[in-house]
Amino acid sequence: MTGSIALFIRLGLYVAAGWLANIGWANFNETAGTVTVSIDALAEWIAAGVAFVGAYAWSRWVKARGGKT
Repeated sequence: MTGSIALFIRLGLYVAAGWLANIGWANFNETAGTVTVSIDALAEWIAAGVAFVGAYAWSRWVKARGGKT
């Protein structure tokens, strides 16, 4: 992936990382140089993302076969 889209994705990931750190789901340990993410809180967002992508993929698959959603 090259060009502007790669830059926008990278910048979006920076924003997402800052947002996660700001709301307390991710913590940076300066001594160890590690980032710790709370999986329990993040699991809800991951599940919602999987459901959204699944619903979108399903609608595209149905539409490609002539159906309506």
